[in-house]
Amino acid sequence: MYILYSVPDWASLCVHLALTEMDQPFERRVLDWDAGDMNTPAFRAVSPFGLIPALDTPDGPMFETGAILLWLSERHGLAPAPMSAERADFLKWFVLVNTSVHSTMMNMLHPYRPAGDDAARAVADRAHEKMQGYLAAIDAMIVAKAPDWLSASQPSVLTCYLGMLVRWCVGFPAYPEHAIDLDATPALKAVLEAAERRPAALKVAAAEGLGPTIFTNPAT
Repeated sequence: MYILYSVPDWASLCVHLALTEMDQPFERRVLDWDAGDMNTPAFRAVSPFGLIPALDTPDGPMFETGAILLWLSERHGLAPAPMSAERADFLKWFVLVNTSVHSTMMNMLHPYRPAGDDAARAVADRAHEKMQGYLAAIDAMIVAKAPDWLSASQPSVLTCYLGMLVRWCVGFPAYPEHAIDLDATPALKAVLEAAERRPAALKVAAAEGLGPTIFTNPAT
């Protein structure tokens, strides 16, 4: 059985979603950042940089959000199979989300981290501009290609990952005026609205103490 090390509404959320959608048995161990749980020798043996999420697996411990999601998808689905015709398209968009979208989201939420408080506003402004561009490109791709792996009919590990990042951009930017308006990306909004209505998403939302519209309207 898997062991997921998590903090409510941290990056472990998307792995929690994926495992629940996959109907895989797992134990969720909730850590307390304020209590120093991420710095204990036991946790550092699983996640050497003290980061969430981390996952104990039969093949050994794993860390890094993208790596965990791809590894799980290769074993339990929720992504195109490695040799399928859809794999290349899926991978390029997954890696974009894992690298560019995730890092841009972090700059929207914590703009003081890259260069200090004096540069925070400029960092946040640029991150907001970039995020709008990334989400517009994803929306256009959904309209043009209607991929099964980012659709309203069936979630994928990319849906779980992107939905979590969108949640934070909609609900928790450092500057309220940077909150992402999903009405500007209606195809993406429809995908995430369908995903958050699924039983697995509602179950995870309840377990982590979040509202029922976890992706599109996190304030409720």
